[in-house]
Amino acid sequence: MLAAALPDLEPAVPRLTLEADLFGRVLWEYFQGASSEYFIRRDDNYGDRDGTARYFRSWDQLPAHHRCLLSHARGRVLDFGAGAGQHSLALQERNLEVTAIDISPRAVALCRERGVRDAQVMDGMRMTFDDASFDTVVMMGNNLGIAGTPEGLHTLLASLRRIVRPGGQILAEFNDHTATHDPTHLRYQQWNTARGRYPGSVSIRVEHDGCCSPFFDWLLPSLGDLRKICAETGWKINRCVQVMTEATYAVGIS
Repeated sequence: MLAAALPDLEPAVPRLTLEADLFGRVLWEYFQGASSEYFIRRDDNYGDRDGTARYFRSWDQLPAHHRCLLSHARGRVLDFGAGAGQHSLALQERNLEVTAIDISPRAVALCRERGVRDAQVMDGMRMTFDDASFDTVVMMGNNLGIAGTPEGLHTLLASLRRIVRPGGQILAEFNDHTATHDPTHLRYQQWNTARGRYPGSVSIRVEHDGCCSPFFDWLLPSLGDLRKICAETGWKINRCVQVMTEATYAVGIS
């Protein structure tokens, strides 16, 4: 039974063998025909089973809001946190110039194997591109969350402001922690607050085949906080659609 996230609880999580690029291995194993299942475990010991197939969808298999966001991409595109490269491949099919980045060397190798023409290993929080390199940044799968904290999101959006040309845009999907009504997630947010953390900063790790990744922070910003940080870094949300009953939004930022 998974431990509840209570403000006064410091739960223990299972001890597993540490593997730095475990998610990249999960993607490769699925590509090679192995099991698509892995687990995401939060630091309160809450766990979710997930499947890898959703990182390999064709254009017709993508959710409608992904297709809508991608249809607005223009110019030179940065696929931020590309994973297995499904969005880069879809954009290449539309004859757009795409650069895919991911911190996972295995994921980048997989992108190249699947036909992404420009895929680079890069930490999204330490990008090395020249100023004004891109017209569009695509951030699917709540990849704004890579920032980890509101302070990190401020740093990330300021960095994107530097590398995006005047008139450029960010096309993003993100999850708002305030939109949930799940008691387990609400207790976790209370526990975060008691620890002096932002309620929507989620500490998680990947688990698969007896191994685990290091824990890392993933940010679920509130829509209000995202608007505020955008304004502070020279961005403005000009399109915002809630695409699920709880949590998930699609946004256009310019």
